[in-house]
Amino acid sequence: MIILLSIISCRNENLVFIDFEDLNGSWMRSNELNFSFVSSDNSILDFSLALRTDSKYPFSNIFIISTIENNNYVVSDTIQYSFENNELKWYEDKPSGIKNNKILLKKDLKIDEGDVTVKLKHSIRYLDSIAPLIKLDGILDVGLIVEKSFLDEKI
Repeated sequence: MIILLSIISCRNENLVFIDFEDLNGSWMRSNELNFSFVSSDNSILDFSLALRTDSKYPFSNIFIISTIENNNYVVSDTIQYSFENNELKWYEDKPSGIKNNKILLKKDLKIDEGDVTVKLKHSIRYLDSIAPLIKLDGILDVGLIVEKSFLDEKI
């Protein structure tokens, strides 16, 4: 985990905030993750979820509900992310494989100076069920990465 943090932070001078929550292999539905930081100026930012999973993760996708609060406004969204790609299918990985995923939550969001809070929870369920899973296995770490947008550099 320390190595991942140092690699991300060293090569990215646009990094505004990064933090991780260790979930010890499962993410409980009741465990809404909260990340907070203070924006020192008005800026346009990109918010991404860093998700580390292992072979116990039973799905090929994930649904994340995110809420971003800044001063008097709130932006909420539900993101569906598929782990499949063209090179290697999620189910063809080695059984002990740990995967790191960077999932874009919100791009080019204007943030005012002041407190910023991001809340994250999963909302995944089996196809034949209406209710989300109480315990989502295979989730090792969840993090938030906030970077200055390329739009911010043009302004």
